[in-house]
Amino acid sequence: MQSRFEEAVQLAEQAFITELSRLVEHLAERLRGDSDGSPKIFRDSAVTNLTEFFDRFRRLNVRSNQELDELVSEAQQIMRGVNPQNLRDMPSLQRSVAEQMTEVQGRLDTMLIERPRRNILRRGR
Repeated sequence: MQSRFEEAVQLAEQAFITELSRLVEHLAERLRGDSDGSPKIFRDSAVTNLTEFFDRFRRLNVRSNQELDELVSEAQQIMRGVNPQNLRDMPSLQRSVAEQMTEVQGRLDTMLIERPRRNILRRGR
């Protein structure tokens, strides 16, 4: 029973890491723009989805991975007081948030692992 609980905790942590990584990468990519310098379409949802993640993480987190807790807190601190319109109106804020989120993304990448897949045994026909 204990091993099943530990496996469930690890799967939940990996799900949180994967989701945060996806959200942070998306926001940073939208703020940086294309490699040719042209801006990408930036929607409010890039910020609101991240904010919703922070709320859900705090409600559901089992607090077993200190590094993940710290990264979520760091990303939340970066986004504190930032709203989508500020990011549109202030290029310096855009660059700063993009750079900081890229750093968070790099640290998240080291935490991502291949998730174990369960083998499903099916009876032959």
